[in-house]
Amino acid sequence: MLKIVGLQLELRDGKKKENLMKALNILKAVADKEREVDFFCLPELFDTGFDYTHLNLIAEEIPGETVNALSNFAEEFGSYVIAGIAEKYEGKIFDSAVLIGPQGKVLCVYRKTHLFQEEKDHFSSGDTLFVVNIGKYRVGLQICYEIRFPEISRALTLNGAKIIFSLAAFPLERVDHFMLLAKARAVENQVFHVAVNRVGPGEDKVYGGGSLIVNPLGDVIAGAGRIENVMVGVIDLDLIDDVRRKITVLSDRREEVYKRVKVVHSNF
Repeated sequence: MLKIVGLQLELRDGKKKENLMKALNILKAVADKEREVDFFCLPELFDTGFDYTHLNLIAEEIPGETVNALSNFAEEFGSYVIAGIAEKYEGKIFDSAVLIGPQGKVLCVYRKTHLFQEEKDHFSSGDTLFVVNIGKYRVGLQICYEIRFPEISRALTLNGAKIIFSLAAFPLERVDHFMLLAKARAVENQVFHVAVNRVGPGEDKVYGGGSLIVNPLGDVIAGAGRIENVMVGVIDLDLIDDVRRKITVLSDRREEVYKRVKVVHSNF
C-alpha cells in the first residue's frame, strides 16, 4: 500500500519565495499529521507560476533554492517529492517536473515535451520521456497539456509505469476536460493516475483545481474539489495486475495493425 498526497495550491505568479514557503509549510503540516507518506506531489510551476515577464530572472538551475528546500524536506520525512518548477538549463528555460527521492537526491528531471500555445514563446521543449524505477515499481511523469496526448501515457505504461503523475495548471473553463482525461488515461492504460492541478486566481486566468487520484478501473479514490486543498489517497498496486488479468487490453494490442491505415475515398 502506498500513501500519496497532492497539494492543490493557490499560487501567486512571480512570487517564488512566497509560493515556496507556503508549499513547505503545508508539506510539513501534512507530513506531521499523516506520517509515512510515500509521495508528495505539487502542481505545475508551483514556484513561479506563469510570470513570463520575469521568467528569466526567477527560473533556477537544479540544484537551486527550490529544489534544495524540497530535497531537505524529502530527506527529513523519508518521502518522494514531485514538483513542477521553472528550470534554467544550458541557457534555456524549461517547464520541468523534478522527482526527488527520500534520501534527498534528485532522481529525475522531466522537461515538458508538449508546450501549449503561448508557452512555446517562453519555454524550450524537452525531447525525452522518463520512467523512473523505484524499487519494485516504476512511475511516469507528464505535465498539464500532455494529459491530452494518449501517446505519452501509453509510452510510459509500455515502459513499465504503474503510477503516472500529471502536474497541471488547468484553467477553470477547461477543468472538466482535465478530470475526464485523468480518468481516461488511467482506464485505457490500467494504471493509477495522480493528477494535481493548481487552483484559484492567477494574473490573467482562474485555475480550476479538480485534482484527483484515479485507480485502473477509473474510480476516483481521492479528490480535492475546487478550493485550495490537500488530497490524500492510499493505493494498492496489486489492483493493476488484477485488472489486467480480467481486461486484457494491453496484451491484446496489435501494433502491426496500427501501422496499416487505408483511406477510402467516396464519390459522394
